[in-house]
Amino acid sequence: MKKERFEYGSGHSTPWHAHASGQLYWLSHGVMVIETELAQWTVTPGTVGWFPVGLSHSAWTPGRVQGHSIYPEPSSCCPFPSHPGIYGADAFLMSVLTRLCRSASDAGPEDYQGTLLKLLGYELSLGDPLPLQLTLPTDRRARNVANELLKNPDCALNQSQLAQRWGVSVRNLSRLFQQQTGLSFSQWRQQAKVVASLQWVLAGLPVSEVALLSGYSNVSAYIDVFRQRFGKTPGQFRGK
Repeated sequence: MKKERFEYGSGHSTPWHAHASGQLYWLSHGVMVIETELAQWTVTPGTVGWFPVGLSHSAWTPGRVQGHSIYPEPSSCCPFPSHPGIYGADAFLMSVLTRLCRSASDAGPEDYQGTLLKLLGYELSLGDPLPLQLTLPTDRRARNVANELLKNPDCALNQSQLAQRWGVSVRNLSRLFQQQTGLSFSQWRQQAKVVASLQWVLAGLPVSEVALLSGYSNVSAYIDVFRQRFGKTPGQFRGK
């Protein structure tokens, strides 16, 4: 079982790649955005990201991050979920992760580590993934529009202007988002804004500034959408 501690600066990115093992991410500071062919995932402190064997993905960091990764061998991955996901990390789960990350001299026998890994896998399998996933359209034109909005959540262009920029009709763009993400274009855009806002929420920026950076001119509207998505206000989400 390979394990590592990492620390990256703002704007760090990794190219598309896949591992011959599973991969677990969790952070002590910052936000990490991981993208697969079908979705974008946001890992924050207090959560654990799980990505199965062979899943092609890339990653980038909007700000400075610190965290850990564990790479369970395929033979150890049986109890883990078959699909990627982000899960809440309570005190018990964090205790297991901390024990697994001990140095080789303190980690204990291999069978002990294997038991902890299986326990971790069962805990994740029994839990419900958090709403930190944003499904991405697979059509090239719609994906270009999605990427534009993900990079610039405060983008002032409307749907018609975005469709024209990327060579697709408004009607087709609406159809593609509905069919390929399960959300209307406006719903998807709203969710992209609020997921993107997590980086500024966790950085401690005032909610009014976070709303503006996320493309919301109305702070109350931003807080309402955030609460609908995560079940908490921005202040509650960052523990204040």
